[in-house]
Amino acid sequence: MPLQCARFSGDPVLEACLNGQHRILLNETGLAVKRVQAALNLLGFSVGLSGEDGIFGSATGDAVTAYKTFKGLSPNDPVVGSGTMAALDADLFSDPPALDPAFGEFSPFVAAHTLEPFVALELVAFVNAPLDSWRHMLGRFALANLQSGRLLGIVAGSRSNDLQARFLIDAAPVQADGRDAPTWFAQMTQTTNTLGLTLHFLTTVGLTHSLILISDNTILGKGTFEDRSSGRKCPIALNGAISHELTHARNIDNLGPMESTQDTDSGTYIDTALAQARTGAGPTTTARVLISFVEEMCTRHVHWAVQQELAGTPARIDQVTGEEFALAADEYFTRYADIFNDNGYITAIDTRSIQDRYRQLALWMSRCQEFSVNDDANVEARTHQLFAAAEAWFVAQSQDLEITDAQADGLFPLLKDFPP
Repeated sequence: MPLQCARFSGDPVLEACLNGQHRILLNETGLAVKRVQAALNLLGFSVGLSGEDGIFGSATGDAVTAYKTFKGLSPNDPVVGSGTMAALDADLFSDPPALDPAFGEFSPFVAAHTLEPFVALELVAFVNAPLDSWRHMLGRFALANLQSGRLLGIVAGSRSNDLQARFLIDAAPVQADGRDAPTWFAQMTQTTNTLGLTLHFLTTVGLTHSLILISDNTILGKGTFEDRSSGRKCPIALNGAISHELTHARNIDNLGPMESTQDTDSGTYIDTALAQARTGAGPTTTARVLISFVEEMCTRHVHWAVQQELAGTPARIDQVTGEEFALAADEYFTRYADIFNDNGYITAIDTRSIQDRYRQLALWMSRCQEFSVNDDANVEARTHQLFAAAEAWFVAQSQDLEITDAQADGLFPLLKDFPP
């Protein structure tokens, strides 16, 4: 019989433990361990100062032993096997699983294995945030799109197959790139080193829907963004990764129009010949480079806004200046070309004068205003005004370069966010 509790159901390692095919022992790591740790903590058996880190250390072993002793399980050793999993499953089971109060309105999706339980807990916190917060908006957006089916699900990278059956029902037999649906899913959902991944696919009725994968490392609290020049790494919390990927998902309707941008468009590229040459060299079109830049500016601004709220400084969201925001965009353009699917266009522009770089950034900050970041029309308008202010600053600087002592702000992470 499979596990019934929504917290555990479908986890292949925990299912194997219940069925006597596996035992979790000292030094095992992974999401299954984190699920056991979370359950023990919830039941009052502390797993130690390291918390729910997904590492079965001695403190977690002590908690398992204490729990088994309390339940009268024998032997009461620091091992999670069939008896331990059966007891944990029974203790935390909510009947029916689709109404588990721990996951609130998201419980049907957790029970259906289309929403990772740890992600669901973050989304519940989002929905319960103040009504005028970015977090509340993101939580409601996620719920509405899960309910409509426009967002197929949000699962751990190691459990992408949880979405396969539903994907094959919804997806067009042949995807936009010519691959058949099963091949597309198998290849596109291969685990990567990214923090998260939002995939857009064509449905049987010609619409574009999304699915989101969050890497196991991110869920385990080990997600980082690396500055390759210095080797420093900035921790990325699960709530930030969720904010980032949901903003990718909200802009699926804006991708097509931007992808149709011609390389000859002088209102988008300061060097149309270079844009054409880089597209011709393949495999990435310069329009895709543009799209990835716009998406990253929008997603990282939303991530930053969420960080401000969680830090207790939400007023800063409306105080950041166009100059500060422009400097943040410039920091990304000059340091992280690889995250923009760069085909050589950004790298080439970066080797030119500062004025040329600022001219290009001005054009692309203008294109950022075509994308959406918030459901609230007033917040959306203020954000677009910030992009416009950054655009204006780039234009002014490209015409009359002046030294500034302002600090980059408005995107996350920036160099100032990296630990020493």
